[in-house]
Amino acid sequence: MNSLFDSQPTGNRIVLMRCFFERTLIFLAVAFAITSCGPARGKSPGKKVVVTFWHAMGGPLGDVLEEMVKEFESVNPEIEVQLVSMANYSSLAQKLMGAVQVNSPPNLAQMYESWTAQFYALNKLIVVDSLIHSPAGLSPEEIADFYPALVQNNTWDNRLVTLPFNKSMPVFFYNVELLKNAGYDKFPDRWEDLRQMLVRLTDRRAGRYGGAGIVNEGIFGTLLIQYGGAFLDEKTGEPVFNSSAGVRAARFLNSLVNEDSSVYYGAGYEPQNDFLAGKIACIQSTSVSYAFLKPNLTFTLGVAPLPVDGKPAVIGYGTNIGIFRIGTPEQIEAAWKFVKWFVSPEQQAKWASKTGYVPVRRSALQNPVYQKMLKEVPGLEPALKQLDYLVSEPKTENWFSGRRLLGDALEKMVRSRVDPQHALDEAAEALKKEMKK
Repeated sequence: MNSLFDSQPTGNRIVLMRCFFERTLIFLAVAFAITSCGPARGKSPGKKVVVTFWHAMGGPLGDVLEEMVKEFESVNPEIEVQLVSMANYSSLAQKLMGAVQVNSPPNLAQMYESWTAQFYALNKLIVVDSLIHSPAGLSPEEIADFYPALVQNNTWDNRLVTLPFNKSMPVFFYNVELLKNAGYDKFPDRWEDLRQMLVRLTDRRAGRYGGAGIVNEGIFGTLLIQYGGAFLDEKTGEPVFNSSAGVRAARFLNSLVNEDSSVYYGAGYEPQNDFLAGKIACIQSTSVSYAFLKPNLTFTLGVAPLPVDGKPAVIGYGTNIGIFRIGTPEQIEAAWKFVKWFVSPEQQAKWASKTGYVPVRRSALQNPVYQKMLKEVPGLEPALKQLDYLVSEPKTENWFSGRRLLGDALEKMVRSRVDPQHALDEAAEALKKEMKK
């Protein structure tokens, strides 16, 4: 049976030895915890193995996570998963970075790829590939059940370092009645057609915009890649999002706001609230927004995939889950048990149906719980086909700053009417300086 370990280049002996040593160490630790006749090391008789999990799931999402953790604990009474909620991803990033510096991170944490790159480089993470190929791991068939794009964005040096956790895809939510009144029986599947529809749906006298939420880093990146561009150069790692493809993408987004005046560029939850109030015909967001929209809907909601112009591609969203080295062998075993349980098809169907996140495994789509959701949400099933051509933003440490600089450039372009080429060039130069520090 081939594994990720077997497929590594034979010339890279250092990586092979490190991978072999790490897997052997985890195997022995897990085997000891399982086969020891006496009490598990680091745990007194009758006491639970406590695993801390730092996350940024708030509101109804946090409620679902707590509910699922309680279910896990009910079937694994020897384990306690202590959830520690952060205010947002920024707070989570800051606290994780600080905790890693003083060698006191949690056992488990949500993390974006650019964070993982830093933790992995510092050797602070248990590479889950080591656990996958342990006796209590996952079979090749189970790994193949994960969407390839999600496997790829959790892989470093040909090894799975983390596993996908709360993943979402970009979609358009739209008011079915408003589109029908304007003569649209279905959502446009090309960007230029979308632009025309947004203009037709805009009624400034009635205070209604065609769309909102469309100008952001993810949609820019989607257009950039569809047009044949890239965020960073594959060889040098330097920014190239200011290429002709990037400028084309930026100009298109800018035209929606500053030329057509058909797209509302707002902050926070204001566009979402206006959409619910019927003041905006469609809104671009991620699939997870369904959990927030559903309780307040007063009209028929439609869901559509992003339009495609050129190469099919959409930027995926959401974090992964990583296991830090800080734990005892018992805690590592317990943390892996929770992760493995959470990414099982049954739990993924439950998690996705209650939150709007996408199942990270194909077989979860066939689960009766998720099948029920597909029937309830018009357009969701076709939108899920985007998972076959999902791409991620750069996984490098530098993209932590790069994404912020790109976002600043887009805001300058829209709010201050800075020329798109100038705004992107400025962001690219700023990132180059950051990279030299």
